Amino acid sequence: MHITPSRVAVARWKAEYRAKGSSNLRLLVHDPDFTDGLAAFLRSVGQRPVLNGPGQIEVDAPGEELDAYLRVWRVMHPEVEVELFG
Repeated sequence: MHITPSRVAVARWKAEYRAKGSSNLRLLVHDPDFTDGLAAFLRSVGQRPVLNGPGQIEVDAPGEELDAYLRVWRVMHPEVEVELFG
């Protein structure tokens, strides 16, 4: 069983992120069961992901680089939607 964040929780998470003015990028994994797997993948390519809750990962990386890693991960896991913002 997985816990899917509500739309309200996601909107609040995004608003808090924007208010902080962080330079980190955030990922929202729409199936939280895959959060640990995505974090492990990011570690395997030299990133240092921080898990902020179910389906929520924060990474300090250039957007183009992180986007490239996500394209690879999405090929390996086409059934999971991941949203990048920051």
